[in-house]
Amino acid sequence: MIVMPIIYRSGAPLMSLFVILTWLIGCKGNPEAHYALISKDTTNPRERANTMFVFVGERMEVAVVPWEEGMLDTKVKARYKVIERVYGEYPDKVIDFVAYDHYGIPPFIKYKHVLMYLSRNDSGWYMEKYLYDPLFKTKDGRWAGPYSDDYGHPYNKATTIRPEKISFQEKVGFPTKFVDEDGKEVILSFPSPYYNRVGDSAFAVYGNYVIDLFRLKKEGVLKARELF
Repeated sequence: MIVMPIIYRSGAPLMSLFVILTWLIGCKGNPEAHYALISKDTTNPRERANTMFVFVGERMEVAVVPWEEGMLDTKVKARYKVIERVYGEYPDKVIDFVAYDHYGIPPFIKYKHVLMYLSRNDSGWYMEKYLYDPLFKTKDGRWAGPYSDDYGHPYNKATTIRPEKISFQEKVGFPTKFVDEDGKEVILSFPSPYYNRVGDSAFAVYGNYVIDLFRLKKEGVLKARELF
């Protein structure tokens, strides 16, 4: 907001009026509402054609859609608060989208905050299948995620991105095993030194901040899907 004196003559002595000039940029008065951390490279034909929106989101509502004959995947409808735009354009503070998972309820819904990867078609926004990063606040107030499986993607073999030691505000832990629908115990991999295993839990030691998490997917699985 800028306040400026404007002098004008209207058949009377000079008068000074204070006119409040307010520039509203973005959505609902938020100057950064439309701006993403990473700009779209429109010189790249694949990137120019994609409809992606990547953002730090906070879970608001998630509902599983009842199964119907012919459905091959579990479908959920989700509503998330847009906390920070990372890539792509979206003007509002809340976004609705659908997600599909062939193996059951999508696991991203159990995290309050995620780095979400969406695309858009004629029906609306949908989650790029299986693509998300759980996010947690760091002690210095940033968003970061634990060590990512994206480091193992074939396209990321020569990546210059490296895991960093992250000081999370709270311990970020995961169970190291679970029992599947057939009653079989499944052991999960949490490689050292990126995780510290304690009993049946693994706690994140290394990870990356949101821009590098996005770059890992952009240069890996999203490139493989020909979106970049």
